Amino acid sequence: MNNKEFAQRMAKKTGLSAQQIAELQNAFIDNVVLEVRQGNVVSLQGFGNFDLKEKAARKMYNPTTQETVIIPARYTLGYKPSNTMKEKIKG
Repeated sequence: MNNKEFAQRMAKKTGLSAQQIAELQNAFIDNVVLEVRQGNVVSLQGFGNFDLKEKAARKMYNPTTQETVIIPARYTLGYKPSNTMKEKIKG
């Protein structure tokens, strides 16, 4: 499902326009990114938690060039689904 399909499906369920849903979706993403960048955990009851995870620097071996390359430490977005979400997915 892409953004357009998501907006259309949500528009049918809520009675809002697809454009309004797209604006809400963008605002939601912007707010989650802002909070996570500040080091906060975004917890949505029944959905899950978004947080910032730090990945340590590591060495990687490239078999083609036979070189060892160091991949620097970085941050990535973490998501942990809630128990409710896990149960809904199981069926």
